[in-house]
Amino acid sequence: MMPRFRLISMLVFPFVAAACSDSTEPDPFKLNPSLIRVPDCSGPATSLDPAIASTLPSRDGSMRPDDQWADLAQRVPGGFAGVLYVDNKPVLMLTDPSQATAAKEALASSLGGFDVGSAQVRQVRWNFAQLVDWYNYLMVRTPVWQTAGAISGDKDERINRIHYGVVDAAARDALLHTIAGIALPCDLIAVEIVKTAVAEGR
Repeated sequence: MMPRFRLISMLVFPFVAAACSDSTEPDPFKLNPSLIRVPDCSGPATSLDPAIASTLPSRDGSMRPDDQWADLAQRVPGGFAGVLYVDNKPVLMLTDPSQATAAKEALASSLGGFDVGSAQVRQVRWNFAQLVDWYNYLMVRTPVWQTAGAISGDKDERINRIHYGVVDAAARDALLHTIAGIALPCDLIAVEIVKTAVAEGR
């Protein structure tokens, strides 16, 4: 199986490529109006309570590269949030780019053929461990996946958010209603109507 960052390099994501020279995460909600920001508010990128996270199923490496990336985020300086290629150029995403040098040194032997040394560093909101913990919490402890018409879910490094795909406007509205009843930090989730989807990570 090819690493996820290899697959991403073969796909076209206009909202990423449009700002590939920026050092700060492009706002995916402005560049892709079909995405809905949830919760739609401003606030810190708060991690899931460790006491709650400790009660969730442990990461066993079966979700690749998600589990590996979450483990890296917990031990690599700079808030590791994943890697991808934009216009065939490597991009390393960190929540704290001021620690880029230390992060690249720590990641040098951890990302297979990805050229982390020459990667452009992009600042993002969430580290990957945060995304994985919140995703697992939503999957195990909330009724998100009981929403009729919710067909895909992912910890999406492209937009640095949890992404849910739904089949139509009715499913979108039902999912938004469900999420509104859950205590979550601001700007964690993107909900989108999708024509086709694979329930990745569900």
